[in-house]
Amino acid sequence: MRSESPSLRPPFIASRLVGLFTSGWHDEAISGDLLEEFSDVASKSGLTYGRRWYWRQSIKTIGNLCGAGLRTAPWLIISTTVGGYLLLAFGSSLPETLIVAVLQLRWHHVVPYYTQRQMEAHIFWLNTGTLIGRHLVSLFIGCIVAAVAKAREMVATLVLSVLLLALSVVGWFNVARHWPERAVPIMFIELVGMFLIPIGGVMVREVRRVTRARH
Repeated sequence: MRSESPSLRPPFIASRLVGLFTSGWHDEAISGDLLEEFSDVASKSGLTYGRRWYWRQSIKTIGNLCGAGLRTAPWLIISTTVGGYLLLAFGSSLPETLIVAVLQLRWHHVVPYYTQRQMEAHIFWLNTGTLIGRHLVSLFIGCIVAAVAKAREMVATLVLSVLLLALSVVGWFNVARHWPERAVPIMFIELVGMFLIPIGGVMVREVRRVTRARH
């Protein structure tokens, strides 16, 4: 394999994305093959075309790696996806429950009544804290799913996110039909939570990569 020229470097983000879906010797082999082909394409057709080609090939490679992960370990992916979904169903209400308990404790033991300003602050912290808490729960559950799906962290977390997206589509249409002004904010909030699940997979993946490099 030829050495990489500084002027013919592939897109960093695309290269790292491919690396997230590979494991062990596959990482070096796949990345090396893509780099060698990229160097040939960029030398013949120009760096801009070469970078577009690299992105296309990276997306295809990730799709193939996801398909291979599903084929080689279907029950692992299914069990982690179902387990992650159940954890989300159970854990999504915990932040609101905890915040309400804290605010009620303050209501009964600190202040005898709320002024209008205090009531507005109460509602603000309830809504904001619940939103942040739910997103942290999504991130944490993404880490759990990735930790269980060893060497297939990204496949498992992506499948869980896709499942949640599919289940949410019906709910979004229902909200858009009855409360159109709330559809976009709700959609954005849920998409952020779905995005944080594979981010948890990335975190676990990177921790394992660093750990292997140290040993």
